[in-house]
Parts: sequence; C-alpha cells; structure tokens
Amino acid sequence: MFWRTGDETGWRPGHPLLVHLDDGARVAPEHLSWGTADGAQTSLGFSPDLATCYGHRSLPTGAVAEVRGELSGEDEPRGGYEFDTEFEETPGRLRLLVDDGSGEPLRWVAWRDGTGGACSLALRSESPSGSADVTDLVTSVWATADHPEMGEVAANLVDGTHSKWFAPYPRAALEFRLPRPVVVERYVLTSGNDAPDRDPAAWTLRGSADGHRWHALDSRTGQSFPGRHQSRTYRIADPAACDHYRLDITGNNGSPHLQLAAVRFLAGTAGFTGHRQRAGHFPVAYRGLRTPPSAAPADSDPPVWTSAAFEALRSAASTPIVRTDFSDPQAWEAAWSDITAPQGYWDGEVVLGATLVARPEFDGWTAGDLAALLSRTDHDLVFVVDAVTLASPEHPVLVIEVGPDHDRPRTFRATPHALVDVETQLSIANMDWEDFSESTDPDGVLRASFAD
Repeated sequence: MFWRTGDETGWRPGHPLLVHLDDGARVAPEHLSWGTADGAQTSLGFSPDLATCYGHRSLPTGAVAEVRGELSGEDEPRGGYEFDTEFEETPGRLRLLVDDGSGEPLRWVAWRDGTGGACSLALRSESPSGSADVTDLVTSVWATADHPEMGEVAANLVDGTHSKWFAPYPRAALEFRLPRPVVVERYVLTSGNDAPDRDPAAWTLRGSADGHRWHALDSRTGQSFPGRHQSRTYRIADPAACDHYRLDITGNNGSPHLQLAAVRFLAGTAGFTGHRQRAGHFPVAYRGLRTPPSAAPADSDPPVWTSAAFEALRSAASTPIVRTDFSDPQAWEAAWSDITAPQGYWDGEVVLGATLVARPEFDGWTAGDLAALLSRTDHDLVFVVDAVTLASPEHPVLVIEVGPDHDRPRTFRATPHALVDVETQLSIANMDWEDFSESTDPDGVLRASFAD
C-alpha cells in the first residue's frame, strides 16, 4: 500500500493490507470499505484481477489521504474473525480479516462483489456497554498484597476512578475473574499518581479457563510510562477464551513497592449484525456469532498458583508444610502419621509446629516453584512432603530456605525426628541454616537432632 495527503505528488509506502473474505462462495470484492475503533475509515476499489486498488482513508485527526495498492501475493490468513452465520435462515460460516496495520480492531465492514452482491455488517462487542472495553464484566479482583489501611486495594483497579492499588513489595500478582470466558485481545495498564519507580516494568499476563491451569498470553520487560495517570495498551498475539486473567508482575523501576491506577481488558467482537443483498433482490438480515478461539492450553509446567492456594500459604500460622504428591493416599497417611507423631526432644516430647497446606494445585511442584511463590509471603522456610518423602520408609521431608535467589533455593532433607529440631531452632533463630545442612548424612538427609 502507498498513500499521500494534501498537495503531495509523490507516494509514501504504507503498511501492507491483508484481506480475507470467505463465506463459502469465495467471490472476490470489487469494492471494500471498513472503519476501525479509532474512528479511521477506508474505502477501496479493486481492479478485476485484484492486481491494484485505489481509494481514500479518513484519519482520526480529520485529515484525508489518498491510498493505492499493488498485489504482492496471496498470504495465508493470519488471525481475523470466524463467525457462525445465518443468512435467509440458512446456517453458514464467515471468515473475515481486514488488517490495515493500524492495530485497531474493526468496527464495521462493507463490500460489493463481482456478481453485484453486497454486504454490510457492524461488529458487536462482548461488553454490556457495547464498547470493546469488557472491564465492566470483571466480578472480582484479588492481589497477593495491597494496602487496605489507606484504601489502596486491588478492587480500585477496575472501579473507573483515579484511586490506585499499592503493594509493599517489588513483585506481586493480580487475578481478575469474569462470569464467562471472554476473548481478551488487548489490555491497558494505567500508572499511579506518584513515584514513577513504583511502576511495573516486567510482567506476564496469564489466562485460565478453570482458575487452576494457566497459560502465558503476553510477557513484557523494560516497560515504563510517560507520566502519571498515563495508560499504555498491549496487544495479545494469541488470545484465547478465558474467564480468569492473572497479571504476574516480576519487576518495577527500582522501588521496593508497586502501584497501578487501573487495569482494563479490551475484547474483540462477539458477533455482527448486518444485511446482504443479491443483485436484483431485496436486502435480507445477515447475523453472526463469533466462534471464539479455544480455551488457552495449559502450560506443560505445573501451574504457578491459584489465589486460594496462595492464600493458604500466606495465611499459614506457622511454617507451611506443603503436600506436592497425591498419587498414593495410603503412603500419605503413613507419612503424615509419622510426621505428626510426638518426637522425643530434650527431656520431653514435642509435636511439629507446622501448618499443613494440602491443596491439589501444588501437585508436582518443585523447590524452585515453591520458593518463588513463598518469596511473596512473610515465610522464609517451607517443608515439603513430596514423592521422595512418601516412597521412603524414613519419610524424609524436604526443607527449603526461601532466599533472594528463588530459582536456586537451598535445600536438605530431614526425618520427622530431626525436623522438630529444625523447625524449633530456625524459627527462633537459635541456630543457622548451615548448622543443619552441614550435619546431614552423605545422602543429604538429616537424621540426628541436636537435642539427642
């Protein structure tokens, strides 16, 4: 494509135009017009062999440009919409793609084909407001941390005001729930009112169809905002139908804290309403419902976490002891009985003072998975009952230190008898990690207690 404005005599190169119209008839258009969400409107006429086109484009600023194009080949369609349709009460299918390089979603499109037939349709949003913004569908927002004392809570992100969300950590996560699966194609983040160093700089947006298994939809690093209460829009390259969306913020611009003023979700289209008209016939209604992309596939790795699982960890009254293997209930019962049995300690008996977190979401989790999640809580120690624990008659529990390097946490194993000493001494800082880790046997298991 090429364009020029005003009194220009030369043509400037523009973004390639990709068009795909397939309603089963595969009739090429003679004329095509469309409008996008930013208010731009374009109208083109095509040569009979589709080798060239010519037309005009009205820009959102009010300026008008001439446009022309030359056929560069037939590309495989990428993206676009697919609809189940009804035309003269006959079911059908429409594949529609008009990509002019603006990045803006379609609002309407009309065409006339070589037989004299015409079609015009307006796209409908999934939002009750009729716009692309589906944030008003969000039923709840949850965060790993916020600041309720000042009213700076996660719910502020979708309330449409300048109130903000604040977290006293440089890493945090937000989960947004919708009443039904929605195909979000873009999302918008708005900076807070102060402290630019609190702005998120790196994150991953994930989606889920059940709130348990998550799929990465978009990842960003090195981000910043031009000012306060400024919004930036991000496009999801491979959207999917999800009713849970989670924003995992993994870094900011230097502060020990995080903040955002708003998060918004923008969907594509739920369907269209329009008409079709065969040459020499009256126009008839033409309707379509979008066939959404399937729900996002689950990542091959274990799920990062769910809000309920995280709450169970964060709210543990003492050191969490997490079950990560659910394959053998009998082995679990034997191991748990051994772990919770009173152990001889100095001149008496002591029961392990840990809080059980036995949620199936943690099935198959590794030490690195748990350490990364625990780093967002006040716990710096976690015990794990995993497949090794259940398989061994000694039931050695994995002990994990949650330090600054979550990807390489320090670990050792301890039998239930030694675990009591570990929990007691580390919780009161009477002994150091090295006192225990360096006292393990050659197989990495701590069996003796310092109280013995």
